[in-house]
Formats: sequence, C-alpha cells, structure tokens
Amino acid sequence: MQQIEVSNKEYFASNIRTIARNNNLDLVEAITSFCEDNEYQMEDIIPLLDKNLREEIKVDAIAGRYIRGFKIPKTLF
Repeated sequence: MQQIEVSNKEYFASNIRTIARNNNLDLVEAITSFCEDNEYQMEDIIPLLDKNLREEIKVDAIAGRYIRGFKIPKTLF
C-alpha cells in the first residue's frame, strides 16, 4: 500500500473535482475511482477530505440516493 500525502487537502479536493468533472461522475464515484486507480483504501483518504468537500459529498450522496436525507423539492409550490 502506498503512503498518502496529507499535506494539502485543497489539492486533493481539486483533484477529485477534476476527476468528477472530466469523467461525468459524482464525487462519491470520483473518490471510488481515485482509490481504485491508486490502490488506496477508502478509509485512508478520510483525512484528506476538507469541510467543503465533505459537504459536497453529502449533497451528492443524498441526490444520488446513496444515503437518506432531506427530499429536494421539485417546485417551490
């Protein structure tokens, strides 16, 4: 197993967002892809998740129905 550099959370978050955007993935899928490609365990990247990325993952996970959460209203009325 490789050692993960934890010195720059912003760089990691940017890298994950780029993977998601370039491959038309949500953040959960992008992180999974990153871990598979680099032979990391999901648990190993947790220290690299900054507050903003965690919140975006939460929103994506609810929208993608990975987890239960608040329903997103389709209309205002």
